[in-house]
Amino acid sequence: MAGGHYVRRTSWVAVVLIIIAFTLLGLALPMHSLALAITGGVVLIAGLAVGGLYRIMDDAY
Repeated sequence: MAGGHYVRRTSWVAVVLIIIAFTLLGLALPMHSLALAITGGVVLIAGLAVGGLYRIMDDAY
């Protein structure tokens, strides 16, 4: 993990979920896959919820 800032594992979980979500959503467009788009949307909402719940924006201070 990166040093220098107060970093928690929950912050990285939120970031990884959001990256996975955008990857799924990016793949859903050229594949014309509604199921993949819905899955990506659900994962994105989960990542945003984890980020908000654990206040990941406070980690930099």
